[in-house]
Amino acid sequence: MNFIYISTILSSSMWLASSSHIVSGSNSRLPMSLSSVINDLEAEGASRVTTFAFLTSRGITQAQRSELLSSLFGIRGDGDHDKEVVDGVTTAFGKKMGEEHDTDEEEEEEEDDEEGRELATPSIGIAVANPLPNAAVNEVAATVQACGGNIVFVASLQDLERGEGLFDKLAPAMERILNRDEKSQEDGSVSEGRKTLVVVVEGATTQQDLLDAKAKLESVAASVLSNIVQPDPNRRATTLQLVFDSVEYVASSGPVDELLEDIGFACDPATAASNVAKSVYQDANTQTTVAGLHGSPLDLAAARKLLPLSRKVKESCLSVVRQNCSNEQGEMMLVKDFGSLCDAAVKSTMQQFDQEAGPKLVEKSSVGKRIRRELVEDMYSDLESMYEEQLKLLHTAAFESFRANLSRLRISPNLASDMEKVAAEAVKLFSDTAKSLAAKKVRSVVWPKPDSHASKLKRELKEYVALRLQTARADGKFRPVPRKGVTMGLHWLLPKPFGNDYRLEPWEVHAKDDLIYVPKDKITDVRKEDVKTGDWRDAIVPCPTANEMMYLK
Repeated sequence: MNFIYISTILSSSMWLASSSHIVSGSNSRLPMSLSSVINDLEAEGASRVTTFAFLTSRGITQAQRSELLSSLFGIRGDGDHDKEVVDGVTTAFGKKMGEEHDTDEEEEEEEDDEEGRELATPSIGIAVANPLPNAAVNEVAATVQACGGNIVFVASLQDLERGEGLFDKLAPAMERILNRDEKSQEDGSVSEGRKTLVVVVEGATTQQDLLDAKAKLESVAASVLSNIVQPDPNRRATTLQLVFDSVEYVASSGPVDELLEDIGFACDPATAASNVAKSVYQDANTQTTVAGLHGSPLDLAAARKLLPLSRKVKESCLSVVRQNCSNEQGEMMLVKDFGSLCDAAVKSTMQQFDQEAGPKLVEKSSVGKRIRRELVEDMYSDLESMYEEQLKLLHTAAFESFRANLSRLRISPNLASDMEKVAAEAVKLFSDTAKSLAAKKVRSVVWPKPDSHASKLKRELKEYVALRLQTARADGKFRPVPRKGVTMGLHWLLPKPFGNDYRLEPWEVHAKDDLIYVPKDKITDVRKEDVKTGDWRDAIVPCPTANEMMYLK
């Protein structure tokens, strides 16, 4: 029986933190990006490598995820390769763990045994897979498989309270683990090692918080495991302990890299790279395992018939979209209604899939439903690369439109404002057109937003406008409009320009010299009668403030 050990990770000691360092980072697509990281760890001297996938619950924001990625894996930013790890960009990175160094005296005494100690104590490297926020569930599941079923999962207290958003990515990963384990046993292949789940409770401060988080997560996990596809209906996994060999709960207050080094299954770099390659191969050939389906003839028939059919119709869909987006030379061209084109192609493909598969396999088989769902995800995931190319083409088209409109402007004193107006129109053109490039019916796969491309275009246009203005000013063709001065006047007839002085009134001040005329009624305000009957200016009396007064000499 497996047990859950609850522990709190403290910060690393100074000597270990200084010797542990990031080796490299990769921005390639998972799970293949792990291979380059594993090779870099081996080149750095790591003789054993442990791999983990970093997943978070739905309630963890992008800013929190970025901060947790740095704090949990000890990325301080002062290393040579720390800047290569950027959440949302970096898909995998490697960290070589440090070893305790002896003092000078101990090194002199044990100099003869140095080679023996190195052989006895292997150097450990940790390869961390960091799926992007918009990664498809099948990509996340394949990544977890490539990591040998080892996961660092961050759960927010809010998600634990609601019982929602915890298993969006974790459930498909567990389903892949269970089915691959069964397939490995049937094939007689070697097990990939111990599978470890490290649950980091974000916001937990006490041991009781960890205990409460464990109870809530286990409760939701029991419900999720009862609904996922498992290889043997008679021997279903009902708890996390039956899925993973070890489950640990820790707080988010300190790094976990030392814990991963201690409890993670470490293998030689060649074996770790082989696991990644095997995951990529299996993910490319099948999304749903047929292992353990012999007890359900309908599911077995669905797997045998629908898996080849799904690959065929997916290639047909991609071919149709690629053909409509290419010119005669086979080069990608801008299609302003690319999103509608993708939605129409996917809809037509799914109609063809349903027609050839038949309603019985699609509606009554759980495997058939899953294959159909994965087919939609795979098509939109593959179309995402074309969407990014469309954004780049739109960026180029908007810039060329800006330059064309710029050439029509006349050089005048208002040239700067005219060029800024043309630049704003180009950015608006990009933003409006980019909305039609995105597919409207994509749900499980999140395509990147065009905001970053719009910001980049705006920055480039601003730099281009500044350069053109400097060139025109240097040639003497452009002179900006001279600045207009601001005129300000203070009229002496204003009775109290700065308000009353609460300490005195004009007629209460006594001096040797005569003051300016004070009305007989000692009222400084001008009445309507004064305006109608006489010269109202005789009724104006200045209000002295502090020690200043106006005198008549």
